Amino acid sequence: MSRGAFVPVKPCDPELPKAAVRRLVDQVGGIKRTAVRLGRSPSQTYAYTDPGVSDELTFAQAASLTSHEAPAAAEYLALLAGGVFLPIALSAEEVGELTAASIREHGEACAELVRALTDSTIDDGERARALAELDEALRVLVQLRCAVAATRKADRPQPD
Repeated sequence: MSRGAFVPVKPCDPELPKAAVRRLVDQVGGIKRTAVRLGRSPSQTYAYTDPGVSDELTFAQAASLTSHEAPAAAEYLALLAGGVFLPIALSAEEVGELTAASIREHGEACAELVRALTDSTIDDGERARALAELDEALRVLVQLRCAVAATRKADRPQPD
């Protein structure tokens, strides 16, 4: 979700980390907002996006800027790892509804898909339905994971 707040002038290869940082800065709201959030000067923050400067944004800094509205770092890392970043809309559903009904339904659909793939034939209609079902199952599982992760208490000591 680009806000159009940051328009760099120097060209940059879109596959380089600096290009991902540029997108992240834009998503955060531009150089000034990013600088404030990082506790850095605007010129230092701009250097993180400049392909001609060796200064790099740290992983911790990128993580601190990453959010639902600013996923550029997550998207870049997912591509490097051979995948894609699949944003998940936050769900207001109770965890019980996610686990009981949805997981059972998606599990049965996935089992049917595995059976259909055993003969290595799947038609275009089946493929489209299967992909839609798998995408929905992934979303439900990630929502469940988020719900479980959210149960962590901030004041509870965490293992090292």
